[in-house]
Amino acid sequence: MKFIRYAKGNTQYRGILDGNIIKRINGTIFHDYSLSAETINLSDVQILPPVLPSKIIGFRKNYNGKKEDMARPKIFMKPQSSIIAHNENIILPKDEKSVRIEGELALIIGKKAKNVEECHAAEHIFGYTIANDITAPQNEQDLTVTKGKCYDTFTPLGPCMVTDIDVSNIMINTYKNGQLVQSGSTASMIFDIYYQISYLSHIMTLNPGDIILTGTPSSAVEVQHNDVIEITIDNIGTLTNNCISE
Repeated sequence: MKFIRYAKGNTQYRGILDGNIIKRINGTIFHDYSLSAETINLSDVQILPPVLPSKIIGFRKNYNGKKEDMARPKIFMKPQSSIIAHNENIILPKDEKSVRIEGELALIIGKKAKNVEECHAAEHIFGYTIANDITAPQNEQDLTVTKGKCYDTFTPLGPCMVTDIDVSNIMINTYKNGQLVQSGSTASMIFDIYYQISYLSHIMTLNPGDIILTGTPSSAVEVQHNDVIEITIDNIGTLTNNCISE
């Protein structure tokens, strides 16, 4: 099932996407909701970020390696203010010399998770969306990644959230101006999604709507003004954003 968050006029809604038709829902997607009789065409609405999480946690260097070679996962956090929707512009900060993109599978938490074991992690997943984890690389002497990860517009998400799909071996492809620049399968993750949920839940409480950025399958790609970025993930869709200089 595909859930979408959208605006019509000054009002925001949630709905279920069926082809190009949105069926509006009442209530919250994380608890009880009902299907409205109202429908609307996708082309007649503004697509919004699929969710506004209390926090975004990302995993670094999570592909193409061996778990035993890493002492522990490398994680970071991003603010809600970095989120933009499908078709919104990525703003390249004027004070940064380089900005890089990373196509990723994003996991959305559906049920509060604290001290969850891997065998129960699936119970806490609502669904998945597409993410672009954008970074302005910092000086090597700066041991944090916070500044480079947290600019406004640095976390495009969408266009929808998809439930009940198998993400153990799906392709993530990133295109810059129509050219394939990143490609890989989620099967190459070092720490899989169940481990990620368990690991994080032993550090912090994960709330419904929280997002885990599960890592990028290949090297980050530098972008410039007017570049068009498309990230496609099997069974989810395509997230498209333009890059604009500040």
